[in-house]
Amino acid sequence: MSEETWRAAFVHPQHPWRDFQRTLPVCGEVPPAAIRRPGSLAGMPAFDVYLLSDSSPWPAASTYTYTQSVLGDLRDHRPPEFSIDLEDDAVVSGSAE
Repeated sequence: MSEETWRAAFVHPQHPWRDFQRTLPVCGEVPPAAIRRPGSLAGMPAFDVYLLSDSSPWPAASTYTYTQSVLGDLRDHRPPEFSIDLEDDAVVSGSAE
């Protein structure tokens, strides 16, 4: 990774075939505390919520664990702490501090 990007690993503990990695732009001195990713649930708009689970390799990488899927569109569920929209429509929130 460069100084401008880092590698995020997304882990689904109960469904490892859904694990994936993404290179993301650096958005602060510490990794985001949560990342939301648009998707679907039973054919309806939804988003997956991932919480920071390991930041020890930061700033090169961090690991996020899937916690839940929420029905609705990201634009309809934007708490104030979710403030950065990434090009792939993921939303990054807060810091891990």
